[in-house]
Order: sequence, then structure tokens, then C-alpha cells
Amino acid sequence: MFTHQLRLVLTFSFLVWLGATLFFVLFGDAVLTDPAEEAFLPNFLLLEAGTALVLCLVFFLYQKLDRSQYAVIKLGIWGSVVGLLIDTLSLWNHPIIFPALSKGQVIAFAIWMVCAYGMYLLIPLILSHKK
Repeated sequence: MFTHQLRLVLTFSFLVWLGATLFFVLFGDAVLTDPAEEAFLPNFLLLEAGTALVLCLVFFLYQKLDRSQYAVIKLGIWGSVVGLLIDTLSLWNHPIIFPALSKGQVIAFAIWMVCAYGMYLLIPLILSHKK
């Protein structure tokens, strides 16, 4: 039982990371704005709002598969750990992973990422508190 739940949360964590990374590999050049540009803040806020909605959907779907009491909190913690570890390698190797992004866009990605992981940890707490 424990092994199955751990496998499920780790698989979900990896898939969330993969989905986000593929989004920025495919569309990063179009959606990321250099922080030095005037359009950065509105684009950033829109991207974070979209991220929050996607994360809520991910937590909703995960809760359907793992009905344990703290399922979404578990996903938030494990998802952040898995994602941050892999994103460390992604940022380190950004010319390979994100070849289409400028240095400014890589910085914008890192800024987005920090806030997204904050939401990855905070949203489950809010969802659990509502119960």
C-alpha cells in the first residue's frame, strides 16, 4: 500500500514537472518576457494565474486517485522536491533544455518557477483547510 502510494505521488510529481517543462520548451519563447522589459509583469501575472489553475486541476485529479487524508499536501511536498531537483539540472543545462530562450527569458523562467513552487506548496494547504 505504502509503496503504491509513493509510486503514484512520484509519478504524478514527475508528470507535472514534465508537462511544465515541455510547455516552456515548446512555447517559452512566446510566453516568457525578459524581466527588463515593460511587459514582464503583466505576462508574468498571467502565466502565474494559468499555473494556479492548472495546479488546482492537478490536485483535483490526484485526489481522485489517492483518497488519503493528506493526499494533496503529500503531492505538494513531493512534487516540489522532485521538480526542484530536476529543475536544478534543467537550469544548469538551459542551453540544451531551452535552446530557444534568451538569457533574459531563462531568468524569467526561473522567476516563474520560484513562484510556481510556492503555489505548489501553498495551494494544497488552502485546499485542505477548506475541508
